[in-house]
Amino acid sequence: MHLSLGLVTAMPIADSVNLARSAEKADYSRIWLGEDIFHREVFTYLSILVQATEKIRLGTGITSPYVRNLPVLASSAKAVSDLFRGRFMLGLGVGGLPEIEKLTGTRPKNTVETLEKTVQHLREKLDTQIFMGVRGPKMLELAGRVADGVILSGPRGYIEKAVEIVDTASEGRHVEKVLWNAFYLGENPRLISQITSVMMDSMPGFAREYMDPARAEEELCITGPLEQVKEEIKGYEKLGIDALVVGPPYGENPVDVIGKMGVL
Repeated sequence: MHLSLGLVTAMPIADSVNLARSAEKADYSRIWLGEDIFHREVFTYLSILVQATEKIRLGTGITSPYVRNLPVLASSAKAVSDLFRGRFMLGLGVGGLPEIEKLTGTRPKNTVETLEKTVQHLREKLDTQIFMGVRGPKMLELAGRVADGVILSGPRGYIEKAVEIVDTASEGRHVEKVLWNAFYLGENPRLISQITSVMMDSMPGFAREYMDPARAEEELCITGPLEQVKEEIKGYEKLGIDALVVGPPYGENPVDVIGKMGVL
């Protein structure tokens, strides 16, 4: 299974640069940068990271057409794609509904149609892989039909069902499956509980159908000592997951965690 580093734009840039260099040194395949829309701008942030690294691929994980209109999104993606020279991947999705509604004043509508139109338009403008960070069944079907990969998060039973939906919709074409659940190497029950609570608040009903709330922390977070984490990752690989995103959070010493995970 391939490993990727997970960062978010709310993190201080200096910290992310340090982690990005550590991931490249440990031979991680990619860096995914999640956009916190009330913090730093994702394409500018990515441009700093590409200048600080040499070969690792970088992508948005994700950005939303409800945050930028289509011409602006295409222009921004084209600019960083040219700058990255083959190292850029575009991750698209609707994004967090409460945050987008707060930013724009309206709740996203016609989401499947909007994402499909966005992908079609960007295919004409960009020569780069397009991933979709989506959850609902119709969105997963869309990803299977039009995307190069899909970024998944949620309980194990849901992940299994999501992989099935994507594979069925892809009609034999391989669509890469990336798992980005919470990750913490070591023991920190209080932090894991806090993260689980946030994930539960944002989880759609479709994903909730596939989990036992009493086991939420176990199902939504990859955590524990190294050997336990390795076994859990093997389980996801058997479900059809191709790549795992490490962090955030990471563990008590993030740089050390990235190095230890790089041996997988």
